[in-house]
Amino acid sequence: MKIELLRAAEAVFSERGLAGARVEDITGRAGVSKGAFYLHFKSKEDCFQQIVEGFVARLASCTEPPENLHDGALCSIEVILERLREHHVAVLEFCWQNRSLLRMMLAGGGGAPYAYLIDEFATRVGGRTERWLRDGIAIGLYRPDLDPVLAAAVLSGGYERLVRELIQQDKRPDLLAWCTQVHRLFQDGMLTPEARAIRDRPVTNEVPAAKAG
Repeated sequence: MKIELLRAAEAVFSERGLAGARVEDITGRAGVSKGAFYLHFKSKEDCFQQIVEGFVARLASCTEPPENLHDGALCSIEVILERLREHHVAVLEFCWQNRSLLRMMLAGGGGAPYAYLIDEFATRVGGRTERWLRDGIAIGLYRPDLDPVLAAAVLSGGYERLVRELIQQDKRPDLLAWCTQVHRLFQDGMLTPEARAIRDRPVTNEVPAAKAG
């Protein structure tokens, strides 16, 4: 029953905002009594907080990069770059599917008191990005003179603004095209010349010529 109430509450909050939503709106959509609601939640604010906490946990899991992504012994730079792009497309897709809740948390709708949860999440992502950059420098993906702390702050801030832009769209954009363009903007300043040459290598189906002798 609690899961049904949470789903109903998320729909009602998305439509009416936290201030405009009523407990009876939630219970009516879930098909249960108000008494059933108060068996699981102290108030609609408590219900909303549980929704946000669950969402942030799922978002944290979604943004966790693939395992061994920077394992140079197993992955070529070409594979790393492609997996990175696929990962970022998946994260943006998750944000798009949950755009109503994100709008409430980031752009008003009564979710502002819980925005600290997103701030805490952003801090964790910043630290993860910094470690990612250090690993990338170590395997020759990124320039050795790159400042991981500064670059992580720029990257994290840039992706946050990208998500804010995404959730305001009326229709789903081409997320692959978005990620490809964003990666080029960032990578042209971060990748080593050798990594850029691999990224920009023409795609061909030609079979390599056999070596003489």
